Amino acid sequence: MTPRTALKPVLIEHDVETPMPDGVILRSTVYRPADGKPCPVLLTRTPYGRDLAVNSAYFNPVTVAAAGYAVIMQDCRGRFGSDGVFDPSANEASDGATTVGWAARLPYSNGAVGMWGRSYFAETQWRAASLAPDGLAALSPGISAGANANNGSLYRGGAYELGSRFSWGHASASANEVLREFAGDPELRDKEFQTWLDLDRSFSDGSAFGTLPLRDLSARLGTFMNRHVLPSAGESPGNSFAQLWDEASRGPVPLPTMHIGGWFDIFCPSTLSQYAMQLEHSRTGAAPEPRLIVGPWTHTNFSGSYPDVSFGLNAAGGVMNGLGDLSGLHTAWFDAVLKDQPGRIRNVPPVLLYFMGENQWRGFDELPAPRGHRSWFLGADGSLRDTPGLGGSADYDYDPLDPVPTAGGATMIHGAFPAGPAVQHAVEARADVLTFTTEAFEEPVTLFGEVTATFFAASTAVDTDFVVRLCRVAPDGTSLGIADGIIRASWRDSHAGTGLFQEGHEPSLIEPGKTYEYTVNLWQTAYTFAPGDRLRVQVTSSCHPRWDRNLNTGKLAYDSADTLVARQTVLLGPDHPSRLTAEIL
Repeated sequence: MTPRTALKPVLIEHDVETPMPDGVILRSTVYRPADGKPCPVLLTRTPYGRDLAVNSAYFNPVTVAAAGYAVIMQDCRGRFGSDGVFDPSANEASDGATTVGWAARLPYSNGAVGMWGRSYFAETQWRAASLAPDGLAALSPGISAGANANNGSLYRGGAYELGSRFSWGHASASANEVLREFAGDPELRDKEFQTWLDLDRSFSDGSAFGTLPLRDLSARLGTFMNRHVLPSAGESPGNSFAQLWDEASRGPVPLPTMHIGGWFDIFCPSTLSQYAMQLEHSRTGAAPEPRLIVGPWTHTNFSGSYPDVSFGLNAAGGVMNGLGDLSGLHTAWFDAVLKDQPGRIRNVPPVLLYFMGENQWRGFDELPAPRGHRSWFLGADGSLRDTPGLGGSADYDYDPLDPVPTAGGATMIHGAFPAGPAVQHAVEARADVLTFTTEAFEEPVTLFGEVTATFFAASTAVDTDFVVRLCRVAPDGTSLGIADGIIRASWRDSHAGTGLFQEGHEPSLIEPGKTYEYTVNLWQTAYTFAPGDRLRVQVTSSCHPRWDRNLNTGKLAYDSADTLVARQTVLLGPDHPSRLTAEIL
């Protein structure tokens, strides 16, 4: 990045009001140059509290404002300082578009408005842009929600994203909702908040997730959780809220965009699909070419360091090959697209990806296409080979009352289940987890792109789940989880072939003892296996509390506490070529 101009003194204004067409007032904190000269506006809209400390390495409103921007941080409708009632996703298009128009007309605005922010903040960008408000000139969505509802955001392989959804509702939304709901009765407010604190302890240690049926949690949950989160555990992929979720970024926008994501983020597929959508749009001349940054990050951790592995300081969002922190990159990119200073971002590749294993950033002009794919076939002796071995099978019992605990992954779970790469020894020591492992690689092998598993299995149950996990086994035997996925047997037809949800298929139970073909999508990765490393595949039937347990009865964990132990059989060999397939670079 080329040097920026001298920093300006910054004025901070609190409780700046924006009226909505229906009379509701939304409030913002504004950071702007004290000289009052017209400049571009950078807007973010959040349900998590506009004055909540922002990770300054991601976006520092003070230093960005000092670089010549009016930074506006607004509470969404019904949240913290803003009036109205919070209805997730429902009002963000109209409220966002109205706010963009208001921001463009402010006396210190030059009429150009960029939007920034991650997670729900990113969703509010897409929803505002869908109405094409005057003045909106650029988007920078990070770890972007607003797509992929049926492929990991709300549901995955037909299973419910229990840990992430309950954690979001409890940890990110419900505390403020309790305080607002009972603001007029301090005694009742304190009582209800104590109930929230008691529940928080149960979520933090994971015990709340063990409730069966899940609907019995209702008595412990507040109004928000009962209205907006708990019911979805009893619903199916493709429901009305999933459709609303995906509408956020259903179509491209004629704007410059910069997309920021993490390989271990629950919304990684959304980030990549939104980038691809904008790239395709740019090829028609309707938008500038988008930019993309993907690090070895989770939804909340941009350090690149985890309890079981560290990818080094260069992996952090504050270093990145010496290119500066993400806040500085935001400033430079907005300088390029809103101030016509392309030189500010010239030294940053349009696509910047972190390749794990080799632990370095690689730059590209656009997201490269994998050069091919490679398959490894599961063997009855626990091997993974380039061709199917002799016919055979591998068996295990799955007991829903003793599920395999979540250990890392692209999760967003509050409390005792951190996201990211995690050592798998405790998981692999269980009798209900099958493992298949290659010989040590003699040459580097780089997995880059989509990873899928296709396998043949039978169960004694009428419905069940299968979880597949990709691991890297180091020369010292340490097994590290890299990517995983799930398929619910009753939703197999909706995910046939790709492992991704396809509309138009109703769920159907399986016939006990009958062999079916299943496909699990493990999402995308960028991981280089070094000589001496081995690749391992786990097959099991649960990952709790990440996904809701399959009870093996045909009923949902939301509705029932009755369970059955299922005997699971994975078939192998030439007639049943169960395999893991990964794109390679």
